[in-house]
Amino acid sequence: MKAQTHTLRGKVDIVGMEEFFTPFREHPTEPAVKRVENVLVLLVAADKLAREQREQKRLSERSGEAVQRSKSFRESLLASTRTCTLLNAALLRYRWVPMAQGLYGKFEIIERPVTSSTGEWASWERWAVGTLLNLARKPGGLSRLRRCLECSRWFYAIRGHQQFCGESCRRRHTAQDPEFKEKRATYMREVYRAIIEPEKEARSIRQAARVLSEKSKKGGE
Repeated sequence: MKAQTHTLRGKVDIVGMEEFFTPFREHPTEPAVKRVENVLVLLVAADKLAREQREQKRLSERSGEAVQRSKSFRESLLASTRTCTLLNAALLRYRWVPMAQGLYGKFEIIERPVTSSTGEWASWERWAVGTLLNLARKPGGLSRLRRCLECSRWFYAIRGHQQFCGESCRRRHTAQDPEFKEKRATYMREVYRAIIEPEKEARSIRQAARVLSEKSKKGGE
């Protein structure tokens, strides 16, 4: 039951994120879409830096060396500071106001998004930023947001090792790999040899039979 629940949750997540990324593909020049993508890029960058720092700390503890002495670790901390500064500047545009809500015996405090954005994209922008921040609050939530290695589009990864937005991009990327090309060429040569060489041999046998037949006819005359 637990595995089934996890699978269903994954399906719900991917459907919601597909809807989330649709404007990125269809309306990339809209100012609201650009602002949301900027928040997305900075969130993913900050999360990646934090994960790298945790890994560096884990490795340093195993080796017994102080992680603070590492030049790469100090540079990563500086990059985190710069990224968070840019992210905070981008998030200044958005506010959430706490509100009380009661209906049919239910009482709760909700947060209503408020932004200076106006126009037809305002509601989507508020929802999109809220979605990203909710993901940021979940452990590992942002690590699922990635750019496809082939087409560079954003997508939500269901599997941890997933690097492509779809099967077609995975195949195109694999087809460009030199090792794959060499294996493909070797395979095609073997297929060609298996099909063509028997045909060549059969043709040679037929030609030899014709020659012998013609010689026997001439000898009979």
